[in-house]
Amino acid sequence: MRIRAGVLIALIVAGLVVIVSPAAPAWACSCALSKAQEREKADLIVVGEVTEVTDKDVALAVESVEKGTAVPGETVRLGVWSRSEVACGYEFRLGVRYRVNSHLGKTGLCSGIDDSPAVTTPSTTAAAAEPPPVAQRPDQRSWWLVAGTGGVALVALVAVAMVLRRRRG
Repeated sequence: MRIRAGVLIALIVAGLVVIVSPAAPAWACSCALSKAQEREKADLIVVGEVTEVTDKDVALAVESVEKGTAVPGETVRLGVWSRSEVACGYEFRLGVRYRVNSHLGKTGLCSGIDDSPAVTTPSTTAAAAEPPPVAQRPDQRSWWLVAGTGGVALVALVAVAMVLRRRRG
């Protein structure tokens, strides 16, 4: 049985789309340390109010220092693993107070973040308005899906046209 050229091209293009298209990251967070171990590992522990949140870091106005070299009144900027707790990150909210553990300048769910009612007291300005959302990058996988689907459809149309042309001629 002979495989037609159009069918072979369609299979190759479909395979390339699957191989070349980027996959979504598959992260799962599982914290291994206890709260006491998180505090011990931390090189900085501060209580402060969140003044800025981006996809890569968080800025806190330091109110008190439990460990480390930060100074009350200054703003510290800590890297975050992610904004998603699924990826061991943390979704900080503007104007909310947190006790934050940091190790090597980064923080996240497994570093130790406390937003209990005793620590969390939104400022009066932040309580009056909902914090603005952080700009998210568009999902780049959708471009690959559209391009891949279009490529497979184009190859399928060429294959059908070739088959119909051979039958007529």
